Amino acid sequence: MHFLDTGEKYEALPEAYVIFITENDVLKKGWPLYNVQRCLTDNGEVFEDGSHVVYVNAACQDDTPLGRLMQDLNCKDSNKMHYKELADTVNYFKSTKEGEANMTSVIEIYAENKAKEAVAKAEKKAAKATKKAAEKAAYQSNVEFAKNLLAEGMSEDFTMHLQFYEGKYQLKEPHESKKACTYIHKFRKTATYDLL
Repeated sequence: MHFLDTGEKYEALPEAYVIFITENDVLKKGWPLYNVQRCLTDNGEVFEDGSHVVYVNAACQDDTPLGRLMQDLNCKDSNKMHYKELADTVNYFKSTKEGEANMTSVIEIYAENKAKEAVAKAEKKAAKATKKAAEKAAYQSNVEFAKNLLAEGMSEDFTMHLQFYEGKYQLKEPHESKKACTYIHKFRKTATYDLL
């Protein structure tokens, strides 16, 4: 990927190609190659921004240069390949100790990265589940506490104005009820309600 430095002109960007080699004919036109271009939707005019997207249909393995390359990409035996450069590279990785070591190293790095991704995903999922469980437990605790308040004869108004703050239940706003203040004082000394 190329980026422009500050002050460089847009024209300095090289042409960019993204090539997808697909196992099947994903665009279902029977063509070996699809060139996709951006265009202005209002008039269909091609938008020349230097980016190119190409889809190669690997199922098309006819007797053309591209078809023979697709045959080679699907061939497991380097001796049966049409293109010497590709055959030599495949032979290097499959038949030499150095090539096998390099390939093994690449596979190990890939596997290690995948394992790290899986661990990170699992940790994120576990943290989310833990947070959800903590929220559920806190909610249940609050519900039980509210039920106890109502059972003790506290008003719904008082119960709804109560909040848990810094390890204690407190009124959200000043409450004039002497009974309420006494209950809060008593509750702070004896209750074991805690939020996670």
